[in-house]
Amino acid sequence: MIYCPPSLKKLAKKLGRPIYIVGGFIRNQFSNLPLKVDIDIAGDFDGELLKTAGAKIRVINKKLGTMWIGYEGEEYEYTQFRKEEYKKGGSHSPISIEFIKDLEQDARRRDFCANSIYYDVLHEKIIDPLNGVEDAKSKVLRCFDPEFVFKSDGLRLVRLVRFSSELGYKIDANTSMAAIKFKTHLKDISAERKRDELNKILYADKKYGIEDAHYVGVRLLWELGLWEFILPCMMKMDIGQNEKWHKYSVLEHTFMAVKYADGDIENLRLAALMHDTGKPLSQELFSNMHSHAALSSEIVQNELGQTGLKYPATVIKEVAKLCAIHMYDLNLDVSDAKMKLFCADNFSLLEKLTALKHADAMATGKNREKIYPPRFLHFKKMLIEENAPINLKDLKIDGNDVIKAGYSGNRISLILNELHKECILNPKLNNKDWLLLQLKKRL
Repeated sequence: MIYCPPSLKKLAKKLGRPIYIVGGFIRNQFSNLPLKVDIDIAGDFDGELLKTAGAKIRVINKKLGTMWIGYEGEEYEYTQFRKEEYKKGGSHSPISIEFIKDLEQDARRRDFCANSIYYDVLHEKIIDPLNGVEDAKSKVLRCFDPEFVFKSDGLRLVRLVRFSSELGYKIDANTSMAAIKFKTHLKDISAERKRDELNKILYADKKYGIEDAHYVGVRLLWELGLWEFILPCMMKMDIGQNEKWHKYSVLEHTFMAVKYADGDIENLRLAALMHDTGKPLSQELFSNMHSHAALSSEIVQNELGQTGLKYPATVIKEVAKLCAIHMYDLNLDVSDAKMKLFCADNFSLLEKLTALKHADAMATGKNREKIYPPRFLHFKKMLIEENAPINLKDLKIDGNDVIKAGYSGNRISLILNELHKECILNPKLNNKDWLLLQLKKRL
């Protein structure tokens, strides 16, 4: 029995003609997956007609015939049956649209057969022109005409990976082969669209609770050869590591780090994906991987930046910093004084750094997570309890005091930073009288 919102049944009856639910809301009912998806509806008429049944409408994309529909407190997206023509290559947007009456022709322009199941709300029946019901029940992603699907729209290559991982579906062999054949069409897709799909893949397990779906997703991107057109740095990652410390190649270690990275911590999985991207270059330049953290940070700024996936500057800054410092205190031998200064300097990142190091250690396959106690968090707690001046603005003097004491030029910032460090190490020194006295002594 297909569930349909009562308000939509009422709308169809008022309209007096078939209107169809299509896409994930129907697919998930045949796959026993949660129905926490938007409800997409379709029909063979101009959406303006829905006004006659009392629906509110707002045009989303006039060219594509898509509209927002509001009815009795429920919201839907309506799309008129259509066929599309794309220019040569993998551009996501069709160059021509023709609105049609034929449901089966509309089904054939959709991405996957499991997403092409129609439920006739008025007559309460399933219409399945491409045998999508069987795919949904068997949890298989299949294109009716895979070469047309991927040749026309390169974004569907990444959507294939996302749907497969989110839904726990296997990919049909012909569909997989066509995806590999037309993988270069992904280069025609905008950075922003690829970025948004990558983000969804990194959190694929959160969509329907499919265990390790995010790990499956990043591996599928590799198996289909798609990383080259998303993050080119990943293409050099399939190299070996010291077997004393690592069970896996750099590539598999990276995917495992993504697997173990906590999905409730913002940007952590992106940092896990990028944290070792500098290893191949370090090996190439220095015949070892000792400099990989700094190189990974540089790669983040290039491949996530404006010449790459165009992540927000705040995300790039945070991920680059986490990559740069993820090897700090590797052997737990950094002195207490240096740890205090480090933790003050990276105060806001310490929880994420701890989580990243845990994922990194788990991903070695060598039980190394057991040797990484949360040392950063211990020092963070200590700084808080001692009321240490974490930020320079927490110092009891400022630039005006330094200038009044006779300092100028770059000596102003130098003395402030010098005194700030001393007060982090000994917070009792952070009083104005002592600080002003030091300004006079050190002039």
